[in-house]
Amino acid sequence: MTKVSEKLNQLRNFIDQSNYLVVFTGAGISTESGIPDFRSPGGIWTKYRPIDFRDFCASEEKRRAAGDPQP
Repeated sequence: MTKVSEKLNQLRNFIDQSNYLVVFTGAGISTESGIPDFRSPGGIWTKYRPIDFRDFCASEEKRRAAGDPQP
């Protein structure tokens, strides 16, 4: 068995024995899935103006607009 095969078997066993699995990927995975990304032409950045962090902290209205869960 090759080193790669051994590592794949270890990974398979780890996944099989786990109750939960989280996978971190790069930004391209969403684009390939049809979810618009942030940076591409026509991306989300073209539709929304970013909120400056200082404005976010200073304005309850801006926090509410951004989905702040605090009442």
